[in-house]
Amino acid sequence: MLPEGTRDLILNECIIKRKLERDIDNLFEKWGYKEVITPTVEFYETFNHDSQTLKEEDMYKFFDNRGRILVLRPDMTIPIARVVQTKLKDVEFPIKLRYTSNVFRVHESLGGKRNEYTDCGVEFIGLENKKSDLEILVLALEALKKLGLSDFKLEIGNIGIFNGAFNDLKINVEDKEIIANFIEEKNLKNLEDYLGNLEIKEEYKKFFNKLPWLFGDKQIISEAKKLAFNNEIIENLKYLEELYNQLEELGYGESVTFDLGMVPRLNYYTGIIFRGYGEGLGNTLLRGGRYDGLIKFANSFVPAVGFSIDINSVISTFELDESCIKTENEYKIYYNDKDRIKAIKKSEELREEGYIVELLPNNDINEIKIINGGEL
Repeated sequence: MLPEGTRDLILNECIIKRKLERDIDNLFEKWGYKEVITPTVEFYETFNHDSQTLKEEDMYKFFDNRGRILVLRPDMTIPIARVVQTKLKDVEFPIKLRYTSNVFRVHESLGGKRNEYTDCGVEFIGLENKKSDLEILVLALEALKKLGLSDFKLEIGNIGIFNGAFNDLKINVEDKEIIANFIEEKNLKNLEDYLGNLEIKEEYKKFFNKLPWLFGDKQIISEAKKLAFNNEIIENLKYLEELYNQLEELGYGESVTFDLGMVPRLNYYTGIIFRGYGEGLGNTLLRGGRYDGLIKFANSFVPAVGFSIDINSVISTFELDESCIKTENEYKIYYNDKDRIKAIKKSEELREEGYIVELLPNNDINEIKIINGGEL
């Protein structure tokens, strides 16, 4: 028996997981991102603040010997923000960090979601959007390539479009969050009914009712411009258009789509938001975005953007090729009782040469047999 939301990985699953982790980590390293490792256990208060939207019941909590509340980390961005603010406060910006870490979330029973999974991710800290967003999007696309998917898409949104629409509206925070939730979930009927009870202009209602439908290729941006009713919305749309043109010039155009109704975690993201999807995978396997209101030095916030990949979500669809199972580098040494010492010595010689060697006792043979890449 295992706790809900957990599972064992065995044999080829482990080979696949380690290969994916190595490939993604090597990619991040080649782009100049330095590794950081944070504790699995953090103080609850680290995650319990205004910019973090994780619910208390979504975290694994327990007490230390002094009665302080601890959690198994449910996220990696928050611990990295803590590291930057405490350990890297004297390091010159920009700071580029990478990680491969297990994170833990409590999901509802029978929901089919895992409560423990491995995130591989990066954080680009210290530069504003136009100096770092493009790099992060290109790196996300390159990471998706490494996952062995036959087809994938990076879907991009911008929280500035939604937030910009409220500059002209006198709506309280509660109403804003309810509208955002309906749009994010594409709950069209409830959205229409809720907007109908608000005293706002019809053009605003039309914009919000249309927002969940604004997803697809680059033509969606042109369609959204026709609905925009202030300069901030238009400028955020132009920025997405600019990013797309740059990605297209770099050869990624076919892998990029848009969802202008992507509005998760209103008090967390501040700019672009993006998600990665792969053919044959039901869930989102990559998530990221800009969060300029999380890391603070003195009296000012530091801009940052990043993403993470859920490695476990890809394991079931990844097909091992012969290069992953290098049997030519593996030896099996069969020996009887009288040749045990001789077999161990021979195995050590082969390991010194870089081979994998398995020792297998067998009293049906008269002398040591050394087999390369096969069975006796």
